[in-house]
Amino acid sequence: MATVVGLSARYANFLVHPLLPGPGVCQVCRGPAKAGYPTCWPCHEAGRLLGKGVADAVIPVSLALKGEQYANELWRYKNAAGPQQQYFRMGLAAVLWRFLAQHEDCITDHCAVAGFDVVTTVPSTSGRVDHPLRTMVAETVGVTRDRHRDLLVPTSEAAGLGRTVSSARYASAALWGENVLLIDDTWTTGSHAQSAAAALKAAGAGSVAVVVLGRHLNTGYGNTAIHVEQARLRRYSWDVCPLRPWKHG
Repeated sequence: MATVVGLSARYANFLVHPLLPGPGVCQVCRGPAKAGYPTCWPCHEAGRLLGKGVADAVIPVSLALKGEQYANELWRYKNAAGPQQQYFRMGLAAVLWRFLAQHEDCITDHCAVAGFDVVTTVPSTSGRVDHPLRTMVAETVGVTRDRHRDLLVPTSEAAGLGRTVSSARYASAALWGENVLLIDDTWTTGSHAQSAAAALKAAGAGSVAVVVLGRHLNTGYGNTAIHVEQARLRRYSWDVCPLRPWKHG
């Protein structure tokens, strides 16, 4: 019988730990930032436009590098057909399950909360029905399915917003101080995830933390390749997370 460890084992061959905190690295999303600035431009804009509505923490499981295996799988789990589709969905569900089983306590400590009462996902604004990420979180991943709730829906304004971060992108069901773990598959600018976090907080959420399967980066952009080269020096280990970049699992 397939296990979470067995299904996720192959990913250690190509997952890449997010960039370590430091000069030239965004304090929010762990992408490259302009020298001398604490955040990248999209995260700066999210903070400016959403204020306290932004997520309390953003935790990428791994970098998802354009043209490489992990980024490819994050595309294929939504767009492949037949057995390939199931193969990638089960693999990525195992990655999320294993990561949260080992590191959700790190996230709760970072956010200074006792735990996350509710788990939900960032919905598609492209009209996709039955998004596979929602199915993974609600039905497959053992550490999330009992806490899953469908909270967010796109508003009528969502389609016209493009990648603009906006509190008007989503509407959320009412919350009463519950802490929410918000799951997304890919973070490029973070506009969707941060907009979703803002909607959850406006609806009454307590702390909101975003866990994203892949922090998408294009190594052909700016000095990203230099950062990625440094990140690759650390072999991927399941016992290490972005919030505590040493073995502690």
